[in-house]
Amino acid sequence: MKNDEKLKRFSEEFFGKSMEFLSLKYIESKGEEMIFSCNFKEECSNPMGFVQGGMITAALDDATSAAMISGYEEKKAPMTTDLHVLFHRPLAIGPAKMKVKIIKLGRSSATSEGRIYNNEDKLVATLLHTAQPVDTE
Repeated sequence: MKNDEKLKRFSEEFFGKSMEFLSLKYIESKGEEMIFSCNFKEECSNPMGFVQGGMITAALDDATSAAMISGYEEKKAPMTTDLHVLFHRPLAIGPAKMKVKIIKLGRSSATSEGRIYNNEDKLVATLLHTAQPVDTE
């Protein structure tokens, strides 16, 4: 089964509560990039009315994790060792798009990068996700 098919099945069949809350969905792959969408509800807002940074981080964490799980053909899952996030601009409540690239899928560590964009396709935040791959069985 191709990774594209696995990611579609992943977003249809496996939904953690955070993924469900954020309506995380795999859309497609373009070259080395995997595209995801999500939707931030009013409950995700900070006191200024924008999406709270931890919610943005959670969405990027879920998307990069899904990409790594797919990359390991569902035989390994990422046990996060580090999330490094850079915030570039505020994000309004509502839909957003994420682009994920796998940097490394090794035996003892995995790294992926996720970027989230607003409705104007402007970069909102960049996340570098490092993890230890663990067996799923």
